[in-house]
Amino acid sequence: MFKNKRKIGMTMVELMFALGMFMLLSVSLYQILSSVRKTFTHSQNKLDILQTTRIIMSGIRNELRNANDKPQVFNDRLNIPLSPTETAQYYFNTETRRLYRGKKGGINDADPPVSSMRPFLFNDGQILAFDYDSSYRDSNAFVESELALNSKVWFKVSMKILYTEKFAQLSEADKASILEKPDEDPRVKSFFMVITPRKVNWLLQATQ
Repeated sequence: MFKNKRKIGMTMVELMFALGMFMLLSVSLYQILSSVRKTFTHSQNKLDILQTTRIIMSGIRNELRNANDKPQVFNDRLNIPLSPTETAQYYFNTETRRLYRGKKGGINDADPPVSSMRPFLFNDGQILAFDYDSSYRDSNAFVESELALNSKVWFKVSMKILYTEKFAQLSEADKASILEKPDEDPRVKSFFMVITPRKVNWLLQATQ
């Protein structure tokens, strides 16, 4: 009788030990899986951001290189004449930090309303800045173009991107810090490209 009780007692201790080890292993496995999931999600977000940035840059590059006439900036909107009757227009809303693309007729036609323009598939606020510049804006830039790039005309497009988790998922303190000093934050990356046009007609006009 005493032997049976002793065996039962040992079995309970072993069971408690096994349950404790199982719980410890379960918690450790959960932490590992959670860490792997966060790393995968973070990497996927960065990949999506990079892919979207490439799509935007590639589209603008092709349109600028094949522009029918000089691109112009009116009302803070970049106008790229694709033909005498078709103009691609880019508009960056600095308040919502969203980039839009639309179309209109001639380059001097009225701008389309923002509601009719297509926003790029970026999380709201992911684009921190969208800037463009041209070598034909002044003579100094022209000289710099000749010396540095050995080309008559160039057009530069640059973007500052929050290259990390989604902007909406950041804390309010992080958002304020990034918006106040984006160049000092390692999570903000700058992308830029310098395009020279294929078309010669407006290239010659710009060098006059």
